[in-house]
Amino acid sequence: MLCEVMHALTLGCPADDIVCRHLGRALGADASVTFAIAPDLSPSVVTLYPETAESHAVGLQLLARGLQSGEEQFCVEYIEGIGHVASMSIQPLAPQHRGQSSGHGRVLIYARRVPFDAGDRLLLDRARDALVALWPHAERSIRAHQAKEWVRETVDETRMTERELQVLSLLAEGLLATSIASRLRLSPRTVHKHLGNIYRKLGVHDRLVAVSLARLQGLVDSYPSSPSSPMHE
Repeated sequence: MLCEVMHALTLGCPADDIVCRHLGRALGADASVTFAIAPDLSPSVVTLYPETAESHAVGLQLLARGLQSGEEQFCVEYIEGIGHVASMSIQPLAPQHRGQSSGHGRVLIYARRVPFDAGDRLLLDRARDALVALWPHAERSIRAHQAKEWVRETVDETRMTERELQVLSLLAEGLLATSIASRLRLSPRTVHKHLGNIYRKLGVHDRLVAVSLARLQGLVDSYPSSPSSPMHE
């Protein structure tokens, strides 16, 4: 499991599905549910294993009961209507800078019909130690994934023109407005107009931020400039 988790985090991908699946299988759980927790936000389901009506029902019942995310390493209890439930929490990371909000944490819950024994508790304890150690890396992956989703939604809503995407691509190459104008056979004034539209549509005021968003979404690779085929402005 840890090898798969590390590989996913190296690629900048969330690892919740991997952990939920592996621990669910190892514990023989009938339903495995992972919740996201964050300050001032209601808990939300991140992933389920297996993807069955039973798992969904467990998740809904736990949310309806008021999900608890205490400081305990793990907790084992019997819940009427659900069964024997083992849970462990990974608390949100503390903010590193003043004014920065705390991050996301996780509550991992596993339910089954038979009680959990000492071996199951040991597995949960060791798994939690490993996941807590990996959590700073996982937190960065979560933030990067959220940023990509935000960029994707933003770009979908902005409906940039093909010319604006060409200008953005050249901007990402480090070209200044005059060089972009020369490459695309446009006037510098027209390029500045396109840049203004790009910044406005992305909701930014800085070329570095615009380029970072474009790279997150892959726009700079998807729309290479092509001065050989002039376009109407």
